[in-house]
Amino acid sequence: MVDFLPVAAFSLRPSNTTSTGGRSLLVPTPYAIRMALLKALVEATGLEAAVERFPEVRDLQIRLRGPDVVAVNRITQMLLRAFDLPTRHWTRAPVAREYGFYAGALRLALGSTADRFLHETLMPTLPAINYFGRRGGFFQFSGVHLSLAPPSSEAGFVDLCLPLRPDDLGYGILQRMEDMRPNAQFPEVDTIRGDPRSAGARRSYAVRLPYRVMTHGHNAVVYQRLDLAP
Repeated sequence: MVDFLPVAAFSLRPSNTTSTGGRSLLVPTPYAIRMALLKALVEATGLEAAVERFPEVRDLQIRLRGPDVVAVNRITQMLLRAFDLPTRHWTRAPVAREYGFYAGALRLALGSTADRFLHETLMPTLPAINYFGRRGGFFQFSGVHLSLAPPSSEAGFVDLCLPLRPDDLGYGILQRMEDMRPNAQFPEVDTIRGDPRSAGARRSYAVRLPYRVMTHGHNAVVYQRLDLAP
């Protein structure tokens, strides 16, 4: 398990939203976590070595325990878009943005059947990860430790790779997740040399995050993890 502490506000919109709107997710998706790990692998070991390790990254089991409290702030900004040559003016458009502020650490539990990959590749690479999501989602590596048993939901963990079942009526917050397809190949997720029209080998589904609404207002909502609720 590895802990990350927030350095700046977190923001990550699902890929099916437009650039002018969309609510931010509360926590990073498996896709964002895998891409952050791939980026760190490329920088640390080189492109060829990262491509060789891509199947292990794609097949990682990812469980997450979010921060104790997440405060989401909603703002509206004016965005300068296309430049109009005849009038020599920028086109202004209102855009909606959401930013999440974490109180507490973000803990990831990463599992793999490839022990050599875990010890020789994953463990040394985790401290190099400092970014999840978009628009300033910086994090600071805080520590890592090994555990033989998978973390339990009673401790606030949720399996991010397991889609929500229709009969799961538990309490929590629904969040749209994105992950790599089981048969994804590196060229499909390559943001530099890949096809810009590609969907990035994504699959989408919903999960239930163990959070409750503590308070809300006109432009802010505060969530608390359920295992900490009174």
